[in-house]
Order: sequence, then structure tokens, then C-alpha cells
Amino acid sequence: MTRKGPTLESVAGIDGLWTICRGNLRATVARLSDGGVCLYSPVERTSDLLGDIEPVRFLFAPNHYHNKAISEHVEAFGNADLVCSDAARPRLENVTGCQFASLSALSDVLPQTVTLVEPEGLKTGEVWMVVRCGNEVVWVVTDAFCGIKEKGEDSAQIGFLKTFPKYGLKDKERFSNWVRNRLGEEVPSVVVPCHGEIVRGPEIRDGIMALLDGL
Repeated sequence: MTRKGPTLESVAGIDGLWTICRGNLRATVARLSDGGVCLYSPVERTSDLLGDIEPVRFLFAPNHYHNKAISEHVEAFGNADLVCSDAARPRLENVTGCQFASLSALSDVLPQTVTLVEPEGLKTGEVWMVVRCGNEVVWVVTDAFCGIKEKGEDSAQIGFLKTFPKYGLKDKERFSNWVRNRLGEEVPSVVVPCHGEIVRGPEIRDGIMALLDGL
């Protein structure tokens, strides 16, 4: 996936959800229930794109590796709250020098259609957003999955980052079982990753299962 410059786009068919792309990196913007937005995984040199949406109230670092754009966005949105998971906080605060609050304040103002889930078996403190809109179920993920679009193909396929098994996994069996159980509760029709293309379609479940089988 190659883009000439950062872009802000709505996620087709999903109300209150946008993405900001810079190269292969993606941030996700989610509208809050009482006004304003949360920025999930800020991307460097993109803060100026948010001025025309709504007030940015939360800056969400969704794992302890996604921290390079934090200082830029803290400077741009001084009134926004920095949040992360408890597991990600020690490394984030050490690397950035910033203080991160828990996710409870963000959870309180998310729409009923949006929930936060923390996958088991990872060592990065990664948190996903799960968004439900009509018949659509959207998984917004960080490093656990990516969207791969080969040259000449019309749609992207679900994949793993090459670095994920080594740097993201703490217990591959626990992660695999957690995801399989999650798929038993709900099957995403859309996956919005921080790396690569958005993935859509009924093949997502089989694609994820194949990745888990190969761990």
C-alpha cells in the first residue's frame, strides 16, 4: 500500500469511525457518545488533519510499541487525556516521559456500539476496539493482525506482521485460544489494522483461523 501523503477517510459503512493513513501506518478515530473523538494509535505528522472533525478528547496508545507520535499529539491537543492499558503503561511512560491514565475514563464515554477488549497471550498490552454498526462487526487492531494487498488484487487479506510472533506474542497457545473463543462469540466483517489495508468480507474468519493454525 503506497500513499502520497496522509489522508483522513471515513470507514465505509461504519458511522462515527474514520482512519488517518500515512504510508503503511493507520490511526483510527472514533466518535464518543457525548461529543469529541478518541484517536487510536496516533500517526506521526498527521495531527493537523484532525482539526475539522471534532475535539480530540483522548489519545489512545493501544500497545507499548505505538508511541512515536505521542509527543506531537500531546502538543497539538493539550486538553486530551492520554490512556493505555495497565500492561502497556510502564514502557510507554518510560519511553515517552508522559503519564498515561487507565482506560476506564475512555470506556465511560464510548458509545454502546464500541467496546474495548484486551487479547490474552500478548506481551505488549495491546487493546482492540470492537465496533458494531448494523450487521457489521469491526475489529480495530494494532499489531496482532495486518491487512495485506498483493499487486493486482482488488481486496486485502488478513495477515501477521513478520515481527509479531517474536515481539508480540508471550504465549501463542493462550493467544490462539483467546482469538478462537472470540470468533465463537462474533465474527468480524471488517478488520481495521494499524498496519496495511482494511480487510473486509466473509473470508476473514477462515483467514484468521489459518494464521492461528500456523503459529
